[in-house]
Parts: sequence; structure tokens; C-alpha cells
Amino acid sequence: MASANGRWLRMFNYTILYAAAVIILIPVLNIILSSFKTNQEINRVFTLPSSLQFDNYARVFDNSYIWLNIGNSIFITGISIVVAIYLTSMASYSLARRKEWIFQALYLVFISASMIPLAANLVPLYVLMNKLGLVDTRTSVIIISIAGAIPMGIMLYTGFIKGVSRSLDESASIDGCGRVRIFALIILPLLKPVTVTYMVISSISIWNDFLMPLLFIRTASKKTITLAVYSFMSEYVNDWGAVYALLTIAFLIPVAFFIYNQKHFYGGMTDGSVKM
Repeated sequence: MASANGRWLRMFNYTILYAAAVIILIPVLNIILSSFKTNQEINRVFTLPSSLQFDNYARVFDNSYIWLNIGNSIFITGISIVVAIYLTSMASYSLARRKEWIFQALYLVFISASMIPLAANLVPLYVLMNKLGLVDTRTSVIIISIAGAIPMGIMLYTGFIKGVSRSLDESASIDGCGRVRIFALIILPLLKPVTVTYMVISSISIWNDFLMPLLFIRTASKKTITLAVYSFMSEYVNDWGAVYALLTIAFLIPVAFFIYNQKHFYGGMTDGSVKM
């Protein structure tokens, strides 16, 4: 009886998962199909194109700023993630290893920061960046992206490092290693799975960010791919084939990045959940 109930429960769970996957994939499939359709065929949802219209992609790349927009997104995402990993991994090592109350309080401050609504920060952020002369620069978006990624990094890294035996630190300390060398030579190599998890989640979030680039970037050559999609929807209002082509390009890049790193991503999620 218990075995039969278990089978029914698994079937129910799989049904829910497959239904959720279909719901998520339907709009994605429609975007990809529409990117190969003529403008006359766009309104026929979920139908195959009569012929593959690569002209839609050609019109996208005819825009002189598209490669710059893609490059800006890669640059902002890459710099933000590298700096965030560097800062959060080192900070988390101290938070995980030190037992003083001040470090526990700092951990709560970092985690609590993620609970502040983004809308509450928009005006103060704009005033600050304007006073620093960083409005209409990629630097402003990078700084805010790093700050936004820190709470998750602190949570993931701290939970993971707490599960690493302190005997490794003690053995290295006996051999004459200081805290910096212990972190660099002992702890950091162990962080690869959780680092990939953090990198994938945060990079996709930064890549897809629309509000911060919209608020701080004005010049077309400095815009990100998400702003390029927005501009295309205004500029090519009667050319939806080109709009769908750009949408396809915009989401296929992070999808490819995730697929490449998915093995380590799932490993990091599992390790992090066990150690936390």
C-alpha cells in the first residue's frame, strides 16, 4: 500500500513539474519561432514559419549599436560577478570562522539588506550616483550590481564554509600559514561548486536587469542588451520579426552559459543546502 501511494505521489509530482515546464517553455518557443517568421505570420501564434527568415537577424545586426550593447552586458556582468565573488568569499570566511557577536551581527545586516525593496533605494541611489558624476556610465550599474549580489553571496559562502572542518585551518596554521594563505590555498579551492552556483544565479540576474541600466544609462553606445530590446520595440514597432530575433539573442546567451555550467551548478546547490 505504501509503495502504491509512493508511486502515485511521484506521478503527481512529475505531472506538476511537466506542466510547469510546459507553461514556462510555451512563450520561449513562441519567441524563437516568431524570430524566423515574416511580419505577416507573426500573429499566427505557435505555427511554424513558412520559411526561415534569417533576414530578421540580419536587420538586428545592421544596427550599429547591437554589438556594443551585447559587449556592455558582458562587461557589466563579468566585472560585477568577479568583484562580488572576490568580496563575498573573503568576507564569508571571516563571518563563518569568527565567533564574536559582531560578526554574527554583520551577517544579519548583510542578509537583511536583501529584504529592502528596490523601489525604496531608487531615489537615494540616483542622488548618490549623480553627486559622484557616475550617471550615464557603466560604472554606476556595475557598483549597484555588485551591491545587489553581495547578500546572496554572503549567505551561500558562509553556509558552505561553516560545513568545512576547522581542522583544515588548524593543520595549515601549524604549518605556518596565515589566514590569507589558509583562505587562498585551502578554502578557496573547496568553494568551486558554490562559486559556480553563485556565479550562474547572479550573472543571469545582472544580465536580465532592466531597471538599473534604464535609470542610469542614457547614451545608446553604453546601453545593455535589455535596453536595446526596449529601444527596438520603440524603433521597430512595425518590425516584430526583428524584435523577436533580438529577444532570442538576448536570452540564448545566458541560457548557453547556464547549460555550460549546469553540472557544477547543481552540485553547488546540493552542497550548499547540506552544509547550510
